[in-house]
Amino acid sequence: MNVYTKERGLKKLKAGVTFADYKAKFPTAIKVNVPNMQTLKKWTYKGSCKAPDGCIVEPDGNCSHGFDSWLLILGYI
Repeated sequence: MNVYTKERGLKKLKAGVTFADYKAKFPTAIKVNVPNMQTLKKWTYKGSCKAPDGCIVEPDGNCSHGFDSWLLILGYI
């Protein structure tokens, strides 16, 4: 399972660590599905992208909640 926090970024939980355990330690953590390359390309051509919380943002931007776009998080921009 993948999780994201503004402070720690994108992390994959180790075997045996539950989301509840992680969230107890990092309360701002959210579960995320990392977009595939095809989706990232579509967003690039479209000129808009999603942030981990689902907000629509500019490819090099962030949302009002402070989450960067997936393209920034994954290092493509």
